[in-house]
Amino acid sequence: MSQSTDDLLKFLRRLRAVREYTPEPIAQEAIEEMLEVGRWSGSSANRQPCEVIVVRDPDVKRRFGAWGALPAATASVVMLIVSTSDAARFDEGRLAERLLLAAAAHGLGSTVATLKNEGPAGAKQLLGIPEDYRAVTLVAIGHTDLEARRARQRNPQPRKPIEQFAHWDRWS
Repeated sequence: MSQSTDDLLKFLRRLRAVREYTPEPIAQEAIEEMLEVGRWSGSSANRQPCEVIVVRDPDVKRRFGAWGALPAATASVVMLIVSTSDAARFDEGRLAERLLLAAAAHGLGSTVATLKNEGPAGAKQLLGIPEDYRAVTLVAIGHTDLEARRARQRNPQPRKPIEQFAHWDRWS
């Protein structure tokens, strides 16, 4: 295995959900680079059903937190993924994962969250999203608050052993 392959695989294994952020802002250039990575995410039949609303307004982020997407309340930036229909959920997931990877490449923490209850309808009304669109999935991004993260992770859940995760040729 080449050094660059090994480095990339280590990077991918290191990716973790981060829910604790400092108030430090994120550079505009980093946001634009993350969006560019997201723009190139694959989609089913290349339909490209997703768009992103970049939310920096603290009041809107707090609302997202109140609507069940708790990490959004303290993130520096929230990228709300808006799609054409419920059928685009898989593509939303692909886009969200790419945004997470792009944030990590910039040394930022991030996590995926979803708006619950009145959140999707509230977000549509608050942000002027057409009624026939879906607004549920978001990516919260920020500089990791290492102290708060350590306090929450005193007893992290270990990963399943590979033998319990992967099955070869059939369910075993």
